[in-house]
Amino acid sequence: MAGRTPIRTINSALIAMIADEDTVTGFLLAGVGNVDLRRKTNYLIVDSKTTVKQIEDAFKDFTSREDVAVVLLSQYVSFSNDGDTVCQSFYKNW
Repeated sequence: MAGRTPIRTINSALIAMIADEDTVTGFLLAGVGNVDLRRKTNYLIVDSKTTVKQIEDAFKDFTSREDVAVVLLSQYVSFSNDGDTVCQSFYKNW
């Protein structure tokens, strides 16, 4: 809408992503990616070598950041190979 005035904010809010490479790449192409001055990104690319501990650490980091408004956890990431959900692990250890 060309006539709309943009909403002014002091700080912009980010979407953080914990997802497979294809999902993260799509969001990055859409302009959602961010790298701050400390070279910290707003995404974690999960593959078969990524441990549950790394996913948990990224989730805790994203939820503690002031500039992150939404944490996107893809369905691909939410289930581990043993059938247990990563989300259940979050709630047990959080």
